[in-house]
Amino acid sequence: MRASYPVHMDAAQNTTTKSVPPKDRPDVTARNFRAVPTALTSRHWVRQDPYATAFFNALSAVFPHGETFMIRSLVPWTERVPQPLRGEVEAFIEQEAGHSREHVAMNKALIGAGYDIAPLDRKIRAFVSVFEGASDIIKLTATMCIEHFTAIIAAELLKNPQHLSGVEDEMLELWLWHAVEEVEHKGVAFDVWKHATAQWSSPRRYMLRSVFMLAVTTSFFINRTLGQIELLRQDGVGFSTAFKNVMKSGFGKGGIGRNVLRPWSEFFRVGYHPWDTDDRQLLAKGEADLATIAANRAGYRKGSAIPAPTRQAA
Repeated sequence: MRASYPVHMDAAQNTTTKSVPPKDRPDVTARNFRAVPTALTSRHWVRQDPYATAFFNALSAVFPHGETFMIRSLVPWTERVPQPLRGEVEAFIEQEAGHSREHVAMNKALIGAGYDIAPLDRKIRAFVSVFEGASDIIKLTATMCIEHFTAIIAAELLKNPQHLSGVEDEMLELWLWHAVEEVEHKGVAFDVWKHATAQWSSPRRYMLRSVFMLAVTTSFFINRTLGQIELLRQDGVGFSTAFKNVMKSGFGKGGIGRNVLRPWSEFFRVGYHPWDTDDRQLLAKGEADLATIAANRAGYRKGSAIPAPTRQAA
């Protein structure tokens, strides 16, 4: 089934930089989602474009261990933070557990499609192993920085549907669901970190989060790039060609990497908080798109006529 969700550009354009007070932020809620087992229908499932596909496949390959690391980093704080933050941490953990589960399933499908994702798995295991024996604060700081990455990439996917245009609804649903929940809980790890470091001086807090963000950024860029190149090597693409096209796909005009540079840099602003950017309309857009996909699927199950948007996209 080809993607048929509506493009609500008004919602995307109305994303603002006016800080959202805690009482107005969306509830963090783990949705009861299970991906369609046959969602992966082709090796290059993003418009038959190996480079666009490699980006998402490389992310999926590292999500299970990455999400597990973040869960383990937040668990010790569930009893150390007050309500309502404690409830948000518990919901965060439940959401991330669901993401890990569904990307384990997607990764099995990638292996079934002929990819060897073991090299990418080793990279994320090596990253996580760096924090073995580290303090709870250090693990939490790393998680806060990783969450900034996942949130800005998720927001970009919701804001600009062209990144997943032409993707079949079953796979599109997985990534939209994941994106919605990442944006929804984008402030949780940050708020826990603020609570954990409340007695620190402002310069100390700023220095720690800035240094960690630079380190996480370096690791993310190098390892996700190498992950894409490895998957493309398995497609028969040479290193130089793969590197050139990965850079072009990610950082050329309209590329995800290029588009998230500005929101990435916001992290270094003194006094920054993830909800300084009001993504509530973006979340509403994502929920509406997911509802459209679910309605289309329900229509097929009932044997009804193909909805007009799907008929046009087919």
